[in-house]
Amino acid sequence: MDIYIKFIYSLVVVLILAYAIKRKGYLDNMGVVVSSIMAFIIIMGTDLKWLLLMVGFLILGSLISRVGHSKKKSMGIYESKRSIKNVLANGVVAVLIIILYLIGILDYSMALFGYVGAISAATSDTFSSELGILSNETPRLITNFKKVEKGVDGGITFYGTVAGVLGGFLISFMAGLLFNDYNLLWIGILSGILGNFSDSLFGALFERRNILNNEHVNFICTLVGGLSAMILYGLKKIKKKKIGAIGIETAREFERTFNREVDVVPKEYTAESLLESLKEEI
Repeated sequence: MDIYIKFIYSLVVVLILAYAIKRKGYLDNMGVVVSSIMAFIIIMGTDLKWLLLMVGFLILGSLISRVGHSKKKSMGIYESKRSIKNVLANGVVAVLIIILYLIGILDYSMALFGYVGAISAATSDTFSSELGILSNETPRLITNFKKVEKGVDGGITFYGTVAGVLGGFLISFMAGLLFNDYNLLWIGILSGILGNFSDSLFGALFERRNILNNEHVNFICTLVGGLSAMILYGLKKIKKKKIGAIGIETAREFERTFNREVDVVPKEYTAESLLESLKEEI
């Protein structure tokens, strides 16, 4: 796509998205402005599928935050609209990953997995926070599992943990469908869980002591999610290369043995053909 056409296309998509977000009341005015800038960077740097994943997080997070709103209002924790601080805390890591891809530090696949991991972590944390607070369970501090009051930073419940896994699954499943890669599902779920638990851990260790605030902890959550997804993807690539290397040596040894037994080697039994078959299996 020509750069000028893509610019106009991206601008139109972002304006439509901003109008829809404003009308639905998902974000406040500054939240809409900043999210629009981030959306423009995402779609210009990649394509619509990447943006749809971020939109999926926004919709899921906004809908889930309205569950049990009466109870949340009585507890003084209900937010009808997300602010610029929420937008930056949950989305800046994903945008930074795209920028690293655009300047050549990350390749496409690594950036994609990191992007999905960051969004999965944000979704997982949002589900845990918004649904866990509605549980009748007594939260336990993640560092020592002592009982704490609801709303205490670093407190976790079984219900909230399950909700977090569900959130990570939903966004990772969406990523798997959009990009037709099942690896995005399991890596997305795992990185989402890791990011979510890091949120609780840093909340218990630092937010409770007023060293960090909620936005700082949310940023760390998405950072851990993105990094863990890239690490998991990197380990998967290394494992695949090792299997391929072993396969090459096995195929060559088979060819050498076969050569000693017969005068003419059929084409399908050469090292190259066996290696191609192995690659298809991998």
